[in-house]
Amino acid sequence: MGGPVLKNKEKEKKTNLLGFIFHLDHVGVTVMTLLIMQSLVYLAFNKGSLNPVARTIENFRLSDMFFEVDNEGEARDTSDLITIVDMTDVYDRGELADIINQIQACEPSVMGVDIVFNGFRNDTLGNERLVEAVCNTTSTTVWAYKLIDWNNKNAQFERTYHSFFTELVDVDHEGFINVQRDTNGGTVRTLGLHRPAEGRMEYSLSAQVAFAATNDSSIITKSKDCNIYYSSTYFPVVPSDSIAAHADQIRSHIVLLGAMRDLRDQHYTPIGKIPGVKILAYTIQTLVQRRMPIDTPYWLTVIITFMLMWFVQILQFGSIKFLKKNPEASIKYYLGDSGFVSSMISLGAIIALAFLSLLLFFHWNIYLNTAWAIMGIALLANTRKFYALLVRILSSRTKWAFLSHSLFYFKAK
Repeated sequence: MGGPVLKNKEKEKKTNLLGFIFHLDHVGVTVMTLLIMQSLVYLAFNKGSLNPVARTIENFRLSDMFFEVDNEGEARDTSDLITIVDMTDVYDRGELADIINQIQACEPSVMGVDIVFNGFRNDTLGNERLVEAVCNTTSTTVWAYKLIDWNNKNAQFERTYHSFFTELVDVDHEGFINVQRDTNGGTVRTLGLHRPAEGRMEYSLSAQVAFAATNDSSIITKSKDCNIYYSSTYFPVVPSDSIAAHADQIRSHIVLLGAMRDLRDQHYTPIGKIPGVKILAYTIQTLVQRRMPIDTPYWLTVIITFMLMWFVQILQFGSIKFLKKNPEASIKYYLGDSGFVSSMISLGAIIALAFLSLLLFFHWNIYLNTAWAIMGIALLANTRKFYALLVRILSSRTKWAFLSHSLFYFKAK
C-alpha cells in the first residue's frame, strides 16, 4: 500500500523541484539583469563623462592577471628557441653591418631584424658595407618595414616604408612591425599577422619569422591577429659587442635584432612595460609553439553568461527561501533576510568562475571573457529586489492572472 504513495510523493517532489528550477521568474530576473548591464554599458560608451568607465570595461581581461601571476616567480624557463641581440645605441651602419656578419657566421636558423634603416646617409662607406652585409646573409632573414596611411574607405594601407637598401638589392623576406593595441594607448595583447596594403596582403615580421622557422603557413593565415601568450619565459639577450662569445645561444636559434633599452619602443603588456622586440619574441614563440589563446565566440559567451547568472539566481533565491522559513527572531532568518547569504553565494560563484577561466586558459588555451558574468552576478541581488517590486506593483494594479504564479506574488489583505 505504501509503495505507490511514496512513489507519488517522490514524483511530486521531483516535479516541484523542476518547476522551481525552470520557473519563469528566474529567467525574468536574469534577463532583466542583462538588460540593466547593457544599459549601463551603452551609457558608458556613449556619454563622454563616463568614458573612463567604458575604457575600463573594454580593457578588462582576466587573462592579464593570469599572465601577471605566472610571471611573478623568479624561476623562468630559458628559451631555447629565440635569442635577442640588443642593438641599443648602435647607430653606425658600418658597425651594424659587422654585427649582422658576425651573427650570420654563428649560423642562426632565422634572423629577424626589428630595425628600419631610413634613407641614405652621408656615411657612404657605412651604406655600402650595410648593403654588402644584406647581400651576404646566408640564413633566412626577415627585414622590417612599416605600413603607412590607413584608408578606412578602401580598408587598406595606402603606403609602405622600407629600408633604403631595398631600392638596390632584392631581399627575400620583409615583414611590417606596426604594433596594434587593443584600445587607445592600452595594453598590447595582440599583434597583427597580416594586413591589406597597396592592393595586396602584407605579413608582419613575427608572422614571416614564424613561417620561416616552421614552414607552415597555416599558423599565420588562420587569423589576421595573434593573441600573444605571455608565458613565464626568459629570452637570452646577447650584447651587440660580444656576438662570438655567445655563439651557442645564436646557432640554430631564431635571432631577433632590436633595441632593448630604447625608451621610444616600450609598450604596456599584461606583464608590464617591455620593449617591442620582446613582444615580437613572445609573438613568434606563441605561433611556433601553437599556444595562441582562443577567445570564445560572442554567442557562446552570452549563453555561458546567461546560464551562470540563472544558476546563481536559483541558488540565491532557494537559499533565502529556505532560511526565511525559520522564525523571524532566529539567526537563520536574519542571514536570509540581510543579503549576507546572497553576497557569499555571489562571491563563491565569482571565485569558481575565475578558477574555471584559469583552468581553461592554461590547459586548453581557451579564454572565456568573464567580465559580463562577473558584472551580472554582482547585480543579481539588487535586480531581484527590483523585479519583486515590479511584480507587486503590477499585481496591485492589474488583473493579470499569470502574475499569481510568480514567486514574488503578493496579495494584499
